Amino acid sequence: MVAMREGLILVVLLHVITTHPEHSPFHQREGNSLIDVEDTRVRFSSVSNRLDGTVKLTANVSKIHDAETVLFSWVNKDAGPYDMIALYTPPSRPVSDYLDYRFTVETDSWSKTDGSFHETLFNMRGDYVARYLTVDAQKKATVRATILIQVETNEPLHGHIAVTENPGEIRVMWGGVYNEGTRVRYSTNPDLSDAVTVPTETATTYSAEDLCGPRANRTSPIMFQNPGYFYSSVLSSLKPGVKYYYVFGTNKMESPIAAFIGPPLPQTKVYETRFLGFGDMGAYYPPYHGDSIGAMAVTRGLERDVKESRADFILHFGDISYARGRGYIWDQFMSQMRKVSTQVPYMVGVGNHEYDHVVGGDKDPSGAQDEGFHPDWGNYGDDGGGECGVPTMHRYISPDNGNKVFWYSFDYGLVHVVQFSSEHDYRPGSRQFVWLSNDLKSVDRSRTPWVVVTSHRAIYTTNEQKGDHIVSRHMRMCLEELFYETKVNLHLSGHYHNYESTCSVVSGDCASPGTVYVVVGTAGKALDPQEYSPYPWSKHKDNIHFGYERITANTTHMQVEFVIEPEHRVTDNIIIPLWK
Repeated sequence: MVAMREGLILVVLLHVITTHPEHSPFHQREGNSLIDVEDTRVRFSSVSNRLDGTVKLTANVSKIHDAETVLFSWVNKDAGPYDMIALYTPPSRPVSDYLDYRFTVETDSWSKTDGSFHETLFNMRGDYVARYLTVDAQKKATVRATILIQVETNEPLHGHIAVTENPGEIRVMWGGVYNEGTRVRYSTNPDLSDAVTVPTETATTYSAEDLCGPRANRTSPIMFQNPGYFYSSVLSSLKPGVKYYYVFGTNKMESPIAAFIGPPLPQTKVYETRFLGFGDMGAYYPPYHGDSIGAMAVTRGLERDVKESRADFILHFGDISYARGRGYIWDQFMSQMRKVSTQVPYMVGVGNHEYDHVVGGDKDPSGAQDEGFHPDWGNYGDDGGGECGVPTMHRYISPDNGNKVFWYSFDYGLVHVVQFSSEHDYRPGSRQFVWLSNDLKSVDRSRTPWVVVTSHRAIYTTNEQKGDHIVSRHMRMCLEELFYETKVNLHLSGHYHNYESTCSVVSGDCASPGTVYVVVGTAGKALDPQEYSPYPWSKHKDNIHFGYERITANTTHMQVEFVIEPEHRVTDNIIIPLWK
């Protein structure tokens, strides 16, 4: 009877590491939908300490930089089946308030008395402590060993760059603890000799009280944690085509040297513009990746294309980190992207998982009325986990010609890009529609012969998901006439975790000239298995490969390629002629 009871308790404890995964540093999992992960945490009936030295917990380092892999090792000659190693930040958190944990029986090179495992830890602006806990069948936890892992307090984090509303400018953004004297130093010399120093232009932060609702505004290690400060500096009077080297931070600590190419000016003669686009990525760090199982492969592909100079900028049109109220996932995602986001402008838009909310509308930074856009025919819910765009807005500053990160536009070389929000009202007469119409009608096609529009949700799709399909029909009724009138060449979207491209379409028929629509929500989140309906305008479908779009525009045509990962191979190739 006792053995049966202990076995049952073990099954209950292990349930949290065998259900649908949601990524975190160790093993934290959640259920099959957007339930609160705290529902699956092991809750101890009591906690005590017994630090007598008979249990050992060690690490191969005592101090880390961001996203550094640490080797933990443990020894306990009396290890029990429920023993666990729990991680805390900051170290002052009580034993029951862990960030994550791992059962010792699940560690690499496990034996009955010892084991070791590697984990990637992130600089969350506070030190870590790991605790070895013995846990009995009644869930009584005893702390048997601890080890402190310090972080580099002044380390500048999460660097990324963006174009601004002004020609010849690049905005550098990063995060970290509060510091005086933050700045960017940049030069055309790789060693930063003769560097120009640009002081910080903005320094912002947000608190739990600034967020619209749960779970984002609940302070806990796996929900809201102090995000630190977000800094930005604008580098101006940049020369097109010139390579600039830069660092950001303070005199206490600077980032590694990164580099970017000065963007073209309106009068610059440009022969080709290249960019990458995708939606629906999320954070991935092994061994526990949640269901953003393709994110690292796609990130490696992006890094390769950026290194090979195949991208002037990147568009990420919504469902960025999938944090949905969990601050630590934002830290992981920003670290994941730093090798590309510090080299080329990384321009984002909002999706349902950054923004959609049903409470706290007075805190919505987009200025939407009430609780945002919830038409009776739509499936707009609470997918943002209470964030309502606040973390996204602070992390990413967009060109100041629309509505912050929610909708804006910019010119780059031969292309005019518009990122609008499918999570806000886009119906004719709405604030966003008026802005979108004015923007598209003001494009100078002699300077930017190509117009690319993005939104998170798709306008044309054959995916058999009823709620989203209804939304796409309404988007079509609201926007397609405007797109035709203003000669939009290409629309990019995500939301569906699969790939689909169309012919050039006008009112549901293949016609030329017309707009080509591409759904590329394949950047990492688990792919959607739904089947496709047969429509003649749908030309290429793929729900088994992760990947992203690679677009190359010259003075006569635009090439649109779907690059699958990890194969790094093109499986769809569209040629779009100029709209005459």
